[in-house]
Amino acid sequence: MGEYRDLQILGVGKEPGGRFGKVLIAGSGKLSGDVECNEFTVPGAGKVEDGGLTVHGSISCHGACKVEGPVLAQGLSVHGAFSTESGCEIRADAEILGSLKSDGPCVIGGLADVKGAVKTEQDFRGRTVRVSGVLKAEAGMKAESFEVSGVLKSEGDVQAETFRAEGPVTIDGELNAETVELQLSGESMIETIVGGSVRVRAGRENGGAQRSGFRVHLDLSLPFFGARKLNYDGGSSRPHLASSLIEADEIDLESTDCETVRGVKVRIGPECVIDRVEYSGSLVTDPNCTVGEKVKI
Repeated sequence: MGEYRDLQILGVGKEPGGRFGKVLIAGSGKLSGDVECNEFTVPGAGKVEDGGLTVHGSISCHGACKVEGPVLAQGLSVHGAFSTESGCEIRADAEILGSLKSDGPCVIGGLADVKGAVKTEQDFRGRTVRVSGVLKAEAGMKAESFEVSGVLKSEGDVQAETFRAEGPVTIDGELNAETVELQLSGESMIETIVGGSVRVRAGRENGGAQRSGFRVHLDLSLPFFGARKLNYDGGSSRPHLASSLIEADEIDLESTDCETVRGVKVRIGPECVIDRVEYSGSLVTDPNCTVGEKVKI
């Protein structure tokens, strides 16, 4: 991108869209039409109406910003509230300490570090996804790896090479990953789990976060979002996983209710209630579990 003038809105103002060097909205500013720039910084309240936002560098939002069109940028840092009505693509890393809302798909090419709240009305895709806050997708999710210590909810399938979670997980579709490791905190619900290795453990017995639960509280009362609060009580029930099917080569379960468990090497540990176990190699059951049918295949 060539040399273009910088744009600053320090008070209240409205400017036409266009090409800029650096854009700074420190007051309350609106840009009308498509915006293309090297940097886009919003410590105030900004809006891009009737157009999209293309940033060759990074977006930094410490205030509140709404974009009516699609968003494309190299990097993203959100400490306030950022929303787009047409989808969001970040080609490198994204750090979300505030809130990110996308009515279209949300794609993060590098590390997606979700310490606040992310919600997308469609699918969420990333390379490495770390969730210590809240991540919710109305469709599915896909990444090379998920590390979840907060709350994750997907209303579609989730695909990954590795999926590790210590916080509550809700997946209405299939979780498909080569390695699945769940350290249960509160109640998790995953419709189907398919992988190479699946290991489920109950929360810690020493009164740590997994056993005692945790609470996420995010106050997102910022412009363009309206006043709303998101609360999740991870300690509302005992550590527990509910599923209809778990299928993998190696399966090791605790505190799991499941209709069908199917694998080669299977261990059913304490506090499990399993309707049917199908295994082709070995089966070990704990005295404190309940298993209906045991079928060697």
